[in-house]
Amino acid sequence: MWFNPGGNQMTEEEWTSPFVRCLGMLLSGDATDVLKFEGEPVHDDTFLLLINAHYEPIAFVLPGQEHLEWRLILDTSDAAGFVAEPKKFASGDDVDLDGRACCLLQLVGGTQAQAREESWKKRRVDFPRLTAEEERAVRGAN
Repeated sequence: MWFNPGGNQMTEEEWTSPFVRCLGMLLSGDATDVLKFEGEPVHDDTFLLLINAHYEPIAFVLPGQEHLEWRLILDTSDAAGFVAEPKKFASGDDVDLDGRACCLLQLVGGTQAQAREESWKKRRVDFPRLTAEEERAVRGAN
């Protein structure tokens, strides 16, 4: 599943817009279409990858129903990369992501089905607009 920084599922308009440079990707460990050798479904942890390709920081609202718990395990803006002392966040919390950075969170409380929901605190997102120079470059590329 794909989420925008407001904790909402990505819309068709956001996917086709040249100025949307940040998104979240839910990697569900509930891959029922992937089977073990014995024929049983594979179950693993669920992760949320947040990506900000824009040069300015942005706050992401964590998706999911109320009372989910996420643990930050990787932050590319941290000098160490992997977080030495993982921080915990609840669904609906803001995670501040620096410009041109990614972070990875692991679902540690709640169910995978609850994590696949839009945030219970979702908000409207005003994506950063292109500069005039960036807009010319996009038009020239099409």
